[in-house]
Amino acid sequence: MFDIGSGRNLFAPLAVVLLAAGCGGGGGTSTPQPAFDGDLSQVLTITIRNEQIDAARITLFINSRRERLGDVRGLSTQTFHVPMRGGASVRMSFDLTLGASCVTRDVELGPGDVIQAVIPVDLRLMQAACRGR
Repeated sequence: MFDIGSGRNLFAPLAVVLLAAGCGGGGGTSTPQPAFDGDLSQVLTITIRNEQIDAARITLFINSRRERLGDVRGLSTQTFHVPMRGGASVRMSFDLTLGASCVTRDVELGPGDVIQAVIPVDLRLMQAACRGR
């Protein structure tokens, strides 16, 4: 599920963020994210739970500007903090190590928003959250 902190749902299943493509075993490494000591009201907070065995590479697009967030190891959760000055059109790209990928639809987000996304074991659940290619 993909939620924004205030209780409003974004793309109902952004947890459903990867296209249904075959995925096999194998783990990955995570890019460590330093602890954030700043004012959380000035950042977009994104927590991603990867229920896949494979690592997922996460890229964020803010007003079409690409920002690589990092990797989320298989069977783990990672939180990212992205500084934002104001509201912007945001979309995410998820790429699994062994091939499946998805780019979400654009959503208006801003500083202080908190997003939680799940990359589920059954990738067919994610088709609704992916935009056309």
